[in-house]
Amino acid sequence: MLTPEEVGQYNASGFVIIKQCLSQDEFGRLEAAYERVMPTAPEHNYFDECGTKMMNPFVEADDSMGELVEHPKIMKAMRDIWGIECLYSGGSDMWSNYSETPWHSDGDPGREAVSIKTAIYLDKTTTGKGSLNVIPGSHHPAYSAAIFDAWGCSEEGRPRLTINRDAIPGIVSVDTSPGDVVIFDTRIWHSAPRRNDGLPRRTMFISYLPDPKDVPLTRERRNAIKERLESGNAYIYSKEMLRKKTPERERMAARLEALGVDREP
Repeated sequence: MLTPEEVGQYNASGFVIIKQCLSQDEFGRLEAAYERVMPTAPEHNYFDECGTKMMNPFVEADDSMGELVEHPKIMKAMRDIWGIECLYSGGSDMWSNYSETPWHSDGDPGREAVSIKTAIYLDKTTTGKGSLNVIPGSHHPAYSAAIFDAWGCSEEGRPRLTINRDAIPGIVSVDTSPGDVVIFDTRIWHSAPRRNDGLPRRTMFISYLPDPKDVPLTRERRNAIKERLESGNAYIYSKEMLRKKTPERERMAARLEALGVDREP
């Protein structure tokens, strides 16, 4: 699925784009489901009061959304990156976002434990249209910690950067087209600006962890992953998600059960 060059880019920079990961039919059904479901989402004015909405989790809201979790191209790409199987961690959030999302890292700067997010954008994104912005390479622990030491602060326990967006060296706008999927290391410093046309950023994010049983993981990482799984949702795979059974969904639910994370009875 991913070329050696793309895997190398991910390892070095912390992100990669799977171009046209979703077929036209898959994307059409996903966008239609978003337009049905998103109006029911609550407002989420964490950053500012401007009408942003967020649904978490969203993958149970429609079959086309649930299918994203084990999408074969996404699963294959993450196996290419890790060299091992990945596990859905129960984290999924869907946005109609009018806010300026500040520079942040999903977790403590300098941490070793790894998780990955997939990002699906329902509109073409560019610098002026709400694209994901990243500091390439900032997922590496020493670099992440150095950035935080230079420009960081804690906002309600969340790591943020106080430096002006334009003053950060080497930032990259991760531009996408409908049907693309971005995979990024959650340790990377990232942000997203408001769209300059006043429209919301229509986005979906799903989180994954590497299977902790495999040899490439240190004991520290294995324990951290287990703790994260066990402290997350009570049931990562609910009755509603398991209503539509697929071999890949059953495989992952069974593996999570073996790690002590039950499915909803």
